[in-house]
Amino acid sequence: MGKVTSFSGDANTINIKIDSGKDAEIRSFERREWAKANVGHYGKNVNYNQRTFIYKATINTKVVGSIRGSHEGGVVCVSEIIVSHSQKRVGIGRLLMQKAEGWAKKHKAHKIYLITGKGWIAEKFYQSLGYKQAVILKNHNFNQEFVLFEKFI
Repeated sequence: MGKVTSFSGDANTINIKIDSGKDAEIRSFERREWAKANVGHYGKNVNYNQRTFIYKATINTKVVGSIRGSHEGGVVCVSEIIVSHSQKRVGIGRLLMQKAEGWAKKHKAHKIYLITGKGWIAEKFYQSLGYKQAVILKNHNFNQEFVLFEKFI
């Protein structure tokens, strides 16, 4: 196999084309190649099987909060949590996080992580639940600093 030096197609180059593909075709390729890569990374093939969750908090059938996330490889990511501004500081966020942590334990996760804005009031909230700052993400969403928090369960 020749070295890729250009996309021109002369005798010493490989013609590479980048374009969109069908999901089934790509998934088949990914399963096959990740199985090989995982043996190199982990000493065996591993099962990623991502699972997702979404919960809502309601008062008299009105949604006042929600949380969603995913579990993959033993780690749960809380991707979104939001509580109605009219219902802040009454325990809804804590209940939602407890529900997510229970879900994580049920699915045998060993860690939960989430990201929030640096300096946001949510930082203290997550710390009160036992989450520890793992890293600061500089120049992240909308060029702001964010903090990744994690908790081992």
